[in-house]
Amino acid sequence: MAEALYDVAVVGAGLAGKVAALRAAQLGSRVILFEAGRDANYPANSRYTGGVFHVAFKDIRTKPRELRKAIEEATGGFADDGLAMSLADTAARAIDWLGENGAIFGVGGELGFMRNMLYPYSLQEPGFPNHWPDKGADRLLNELEKRFLNLGGVFRLGTRGRQLTMSEGRCIGLEVETSDGRSESILATAVVLADGGFQGNPEMVKQHISPRPDALCARGAGTGVGDGIRMAAAVKGQLSEMHRFYGHVQCAEAVHNNELWPYPILDIIASASIVVDAEGKRFTDEGLGGVSIANAIAAMEDPLSSFAILDEHIWDVVGKEFLLPPNPTIEDRGAKIIRASSIEQLAADTGLPVGPLTATLRSYNAAVSSASVHDLDVPRTATSSTLSRAPSLISERELVAIRLSAGITYTMGGIMVDPDGRVMGLDGGAIDGLYAAGSTTAGLEGGPASGYVGGLAKTLVLGLRAGEHAARKTHSPAL
Repeated sequence: MAEALYDVAVVGAGLAGKVAALRAAQLGSRVILFEAGRDANYPANSRYTGGVFHVAFKDIRTKPRELRKAIEEATGGFADDGLAMSLADTAARAIDWLGENGAIFGVGGELGFMRNMLYPYSLQEPGFPNHWPDKGADRLLNELEKRFLNLGGVFRLGTRGRQLTMSEGRCIGLEVETSDGRSESILATAVVLADGGFQGNPEMVKQHISPRPDALCARGAGTGVGDGIRMAAAVKGQLSEMHRFYGHVQCAEAVHNNELWPYPILDIIASASIVVDAEGKRFTDEGLGGVSIANAIAAMEDPLSSFAILDEHIWDVVGKEFLLPPNPTIEDRGAKIIRASSIEQLAADTGLPVGPLTATLRSYNAAVSSASVHDLDVPRTATSSTLSRAPSLISERELVAIRLSAGITYTMGGIMVDPDGRVMGLDGGAIDGLYAAGSTTAGLEGGPASGYVGGLAKTLVLGLRAGEHAARKTHSPAL
C-alpha cells in the first residue's frame, strides 16, 4: 500500500472542496484533492447550480447584523449561533475572494438576493441536462481547478475516501480507493471532508428522510453518497439533523421526466394552494414555502400521493411568477393539469374522497375569509416570503389540481463543525486535524421548519474557512 505525505488532503471537488483546496494552496500548503467522478466534467451539485449566492434570500453583501437576523428568521432560531455568525461575518469577504479567483458575477434578476449570480446565467432554460454546460458554475469549477493546479496542487479523479487515519485522537490522513479498486494511504496534517451530503444514497435517504427514495425527484447530481459522514462518524464525529434536505416542490412527472427538473419548480404555486394527501386533507403548513413542503411530501408513506389544489386565477397569476415559471411550461412538457368546475368533478378526476376534500377546501376558505388560518387543524402561516405567498380564497368553480413530488437537491444534516469547519467530536471538542465543509455539514440549515439559508453561500464560507484554518496547522500566513 503506497503512502504519500501532504499538508492538506481534501475529499470532494465540488465548490466546497475546490475552495478549501485552492485557499490552502494559496497559503503555502501542499494539497491533494480527491474526486470520485472520473471525467473532467464530473457531475456535482455545484456544477449544476443556478449560481445565486445569497444568505437567507438577502444580498450576500448585506451587513452582518442583518444577515444574522435573516438566518435566525429563516431557520426559526434553529441555526447554531457560532455558525450563523461565521456565515454572516465572512460572506462578503468570501464572495470578494471568489471574484478574485475566477468567478464572474452578474445581476441575475430584479430581486435583491440575485445581485451576485454566476455568469453566464444557467437559469434560462428549464430541464436537465441543458441548463448547466459552459455556464457560470461550470466555468467557475474549471477555473478554480486550473488555479489550484498552477500552484502545484495535486488533483486525483476517480478516487473515493474510505477511512480516516487517526493517531492519539488526531486525524493524520486517510485511506482512499481508486476506480480500479486499489487502496492508498495518504498522510496529511489535515483532512477536509467536502464530498457532499447523502442524497445519492437510497439506504441513508430511506433511514433518515423518506420511506420511498424511489418516489423522490433527484434534482441534483446525485453524487453525494455520505462517504464523509460515514468516515466522520467512525472516528466519533458528531452528527446532527439528518432528516432534513434542501429541495423544491416539483410536479409528480418530474420523477421520471428529465425535462421537468430542476426547473420549473412549484414552490410558489404550492404555497398559494392547499396541499392535500390521499385522504383530501392538509398535512403541512404551505406558508412555510417550498423547502418545507417538499420535506413534508418526502416523509409521506407515498410521496407521490399529494396534490396542490388551487384555481385558474392562482394558476394564471402566481403560476407565472418568479424565474422559469411553471405556467405553461410543465403542461407543455408533459405534466398533467387537472381542471374541474366543481369539487365533485375534481374529486372524481383525482381519486380524492369528495367529502374530506370538500371539508378541507371550505374550512380553508372560511379561515382565509376570517383571517384565522393560524387556527386551522394544521396551522397556516399567513405572510409571504420569497418563495411563498399569503393565503387567498380558492374558487370552487374553476378548480385546478396538480399531483406533486418532492425534489431533493442536497441533504441539510451531517457533520457538526465549528465556525472554522473543524469537525466536532462526541465529547464536545474539535477533532484535531479533521475538517468538513459544504453540504456534508450540519448546524446551519434544517430544524422543524426545514430552514434554508443558501447552499452556495454556506459552501463557500465553510470551504474558505476550513482551507484557511487547515493551512495554519503547518504555516503561519498573514490571513
